[in-house]
Parts: sequence; structure tokens; C-alpha cells
Amino acid sequence: MKRILFVDDEPYVRAGLMRLLYPLRHQWEMAFAGSGREALRRLEEAPFDVLVTDLRMPEMTGVDLLGIVRQRFPGITRIVLSGVADLEHTLRANALAHQYLCKPCDAVTLRSTLERARSMQQILEDAALRKLIAGIEKLPRAPTIYLEINAVLGLGESSAKDIADVLTRDIAVTAKLLQLVNSPLFGLHRRITSVVEAVTYLGIGTVKSLALSGAAFSEFRDPRLARFAEQLSEHGLKVAALAREIANSSTLAGVTRDDCFAAGILHDIGKLILVDNRPAEFQECLRTACVRGLTSLEAEAQAFGVTHAEVGAYLLWLWGLPDCVTEAAAMHHRPGPSATGAVLAVHAADALIHNRNCPELDTEALGLAGLMGQVPHWQQIMSGSFIQRQDR
Repeated sequence: MKRILFVDDEPYVRAGLMRLLYPLRHQWEMAFAGSGREALRRLEEAPFDVLVTDLRMPEMTGVDLLGIVRQRFPGITRIVLSGVADLEHTLRANALAHQYLCKPCDAVTLRSTLERARSMQQILEDAALRKLIAGIEKLPRAPTIYLEINAVLGLGESSAKDIADVLTRDIAVTAKLLQLVNSPLFGLHRRITSVVEAVTYLGIGTVKSLALSGAAFSEFRDPRLARFAEQLSEHGLKVAALAREIANSSTLAGVTRDDCFAAGILHDIGKLILVDNRPAEFQECLRTACVRGLTSLEAEAQAFGVTHAEVGAYLLWLWGLPDCVTEAAAMHHRPGPSATGAVLAVHAADALIHNRNCPELDTEALGLAGLMGQVPHWQQIMSGSFIQRQDR
């Protein structure tokens, strides 16, 4: 049974959490602490899987507690549950926590967040993945500009200008955004030069994904990786654009165009982690796949014990991205019979772009979701669209 520790100095909040999470008592062993110091004492006495803490507390703030826990107990999933509407505290907490929830938090959101942590930990408990992650020295943090956009959105109603003001602090991201909004990917018939107009046209969700992707991929500045990173970024954009169109034209339950775009743009980021930290082994994977007629996924599994899909999902989970984005990264090659939403959209888009005859499509998963009949329509969307023009 997984163990979770809640930290809040308000007794009524702790009592409310007990009532809220009572239905999960058979899945989680829950403990409650009234201060940061008490929480550290509890962590010293027994292991916990998840820490959920408030930010504004006397003696030791939640930010201070998160910093200590990250250093002394790095394996614990760190979640903030706070009503603090302060940009500085929010940014500091976002840099230390895996996920950030705002008070008041409804039961469904809190339970789904804890369930997500539980399901992701099942992936993380894979011995091969833990061994690989433990040996990685350069696991990037969520880009600051992405955290700043989230912080602005968390403060209340935000306008396109508010988001544009954050974006324009990073010249490189601003340039990339304007380049992309004017590319064939978005099919505009006129040129956009205003960041505010770009945000208005694309929507905040898509802009967040573009900012995250642009900043994340730019972290890989080694000249040996620059071209590889650029190729992955270009492929991610194509998959994102087609996945968004698939969501727009299909009956995918519980998913939005923005979800599919974000999932598509980041689905292969695990490859960058592998090539950045294990370049020789990754190159050998590619060679082995060619010589032995294996897929790249099979070669990665043989070399590392895991694939870029799990590694990418781990990183996106650490960054606190939505479940559907993390799941799409983990399952985009093998969605399986229970897959829905963004997973299927990204899987289909990736398979179609890799090979227009789609031998890699999981026909069973698409069939169970009632989507196989829509594949010809998706092919038609792609063959005469932005993706085709981008490839020429």
C-alpha cells in the first residue's frame, strides 16, 4: 500500500482532507502533519511515497520543506496544495514540486492527482528505469517560461496580453512562436507579427505547449545534438499538428485539441534524454536496429532495459504536465486496448507520419475505440495538408 503524508498547519484543513480522501483508505495509507518540522520527523521515522504540502505555514514554509525533502528524500513525489496567490512563492514552489494544486481543490481533482502519482510510480518502480534515471546527470527541469505562464494563469483571469508579456521576456521563444504561427503548420493566409495576436489566434493551451517545447529543446545546446534536437522538434510539431486535427475531426472522448497538440509536440522528448546522457549507447542502438532489422524501440529495450517512451514520460511527469500528455509519451508506440483520447490521437499521427501506409498502427486499439473507419479520413487530412507541404 502506498503511503502519503499531508502537511498543513490548519486543523480544519487536515480534517477536511481526511473526509475527502476517506474512499481511498484501502489504496493509500495516509498520515497528517501540522508543520514542516513534524513532517520531517515523520519522514525520518518511516518511508512515504507522496508528500502533499501547503506553502504558507509558520516556522518552516512549504517552499523550505520542499527544498529539504528534495535533497534528503529525492524519491518522494512532491505535490503542493495551496491557496497562496503570490507569483514569487508560486514560481519557487513550481521549481521544487512535481505538481501544483490550488485550494480549494475538489475531490475529483485531488483524487485523480493522487491516482496519477500512484500509476506513474508503478512505472517508475521498474528496476531498469530506476537504474537508468539514477545514472542520468542532466535531467532538465521544466523551463522557467513555462512555469511563469502557469503562475500567471493560476493568479486568476488572464488575457492574451498577460501571456504575451511573459513570452516576450524570452527572445528566442518569441521568435520561435512567430515563426511557427506563420508556418504552413497552421495554414494562415496572412502574416502575424504581434505576439498578442499569435496568442489570441493559437489559444493559450497551444502557446503553452510551443513555449515549453521551444525552451526544452533549446536546452540541448551541444553541437553534436543540435541537429538531432531540431529534427525531433520538427517531427514533434508535425505530429502535434496532425494529432490536433485528428482530435478535431474525430469522436475522441475526454480530450481537447490542446491536449493532443501538447502530447504530440513532446512525445519523443525521451530520445533527447537518452542521446544527451548515453550518446555512444544510443548510436549503437540505431546501428543495431539497422543491422538486425529491429525497430528502434526494440533496440532501446535491449540496450537500456527501457525505451525513450518511458524515459520521456518520467520527465513530463516530473514537470507536472497533464495526465494525457504523460500517458501519450509513455504509450505512443503501444497504446494498448484500454487507450483513449490523446494517446490514440498521438499514436495515429506518429504512425501516419512515419509511414503513410501505416503498418505501425495499433489496429486493435483503434478498433476497440471505434476509430479504424476514420483512418482513411486522417490520411486524407495529412496527404493534402500542412504536413505534406512541410515535407517537400
